[in-house]
Amino acid sequence: MNQMKKIWTILLLITLTLGVLYGCGEKEEPKDVKNPSDAITLGSFVDTEGGILGNMVLLVLEQAGYLVEDKVQFGVPDVHRNALLQGELDLGIDYTGNGQFYSEGIDAGVWVDAVLGYEAIAAYDKEENGLIWMAPAKANNTEALAMKKDFAEAEGIVTMEDFARYVNEGGRVKLITSQLFAEKDQGLLGLEKAYGFKLSSDQLILLPHGNTAETLKALANGTDDVNVALAYATDGSLVDLNLVIIEDPMSIPPVYEPSAIIRKEVLDLYPEIQPLVEEVFALLTKENLQQMNKDVIVEGLAPKKVAEDFLKGHGLLTP
Repeated sequence: MNQMKKIWTILLLITLTLGVLYGCGEKEEPKDVKNPSDAITLGSFVDTEGGILGNMVLLVLEQAGYLVEDKVQFGVPDVHRNALLQGELDLGIDYTGNGQFYSEGIDAGVWVDAVLGYEAIAAYDKEENGLIWMAPAKANNTEALAMKKDFAEAEGIVTMEDFARYVNEGGRVKLITSQLFAEKDQGLLGLEKAYGFKLSSDQLILLPHGNTAETLKALANGTDDVNVALAYATDGSLVDLNLVIIEDPMSIPPVYEPSAIIRKEVLDLYPEIQPLVEEVFALLTKENLQQMNKDVIVEGLAPKKVAEDFLKGHGLLTP
């Protein structure tokens, strides 16, 4: 009898243990899901900023009760764009300035104006491709020139007008940049023409690429007497290296403001997605994107963690 009790006790323990393990392995279904059989596929660019912005959208949509298929940091811009066009992605994140490459018949001058550029690609994509561009963040991640903060302050350089004055008064300049930026009208040539200055060939170090990690490192270290460098306005390294962007009031390089893009047929089903996402993008600035990019690139935090902290800090995500 005692032996039988032991056997039954062992069997009972095994059954309970298996039940616990099985229960732990089950994925709890979210409650009150608005699209239980129709997950929204979300993607973004593969870079650091794409990871941050994509995770912001992911988190606010999940909190609002949407089932989202996570393809954040999906791929390079061309791959991401094609996935939206083919319906592989329902929702993505792009930059208004890229509209010049996606559209036809739009005057090139439109892309240097934040409002006109956004309106142009929004109208074009809605009509031609059934894609809706939401209101972009006021955070222009364009090509720009950067300097050390203390040097810029000492010379009174805040804008490109100040930089032109500095150059024309004989100030020392050694600019490291990509050859493409140096040779295009929407780059250095355009800046020189618009602001009235000219750099000589011996004031330039030209690279065959536009890797701003390399240009900013050279600036921070003063390599080969570099004191000006090509940058992107929301580069995370700017904060860490104590560098500043020289402001360009005329927006000679095109404006690149981040915007979420959704397929019209998906937005028609779930129109409340747009105000949810636009509320997030309205909080973004060049400065806080620089800081968040730094948190990932320099501090080693995960993009999703950085996105989560930002949203919690602004009351858009429940702690």
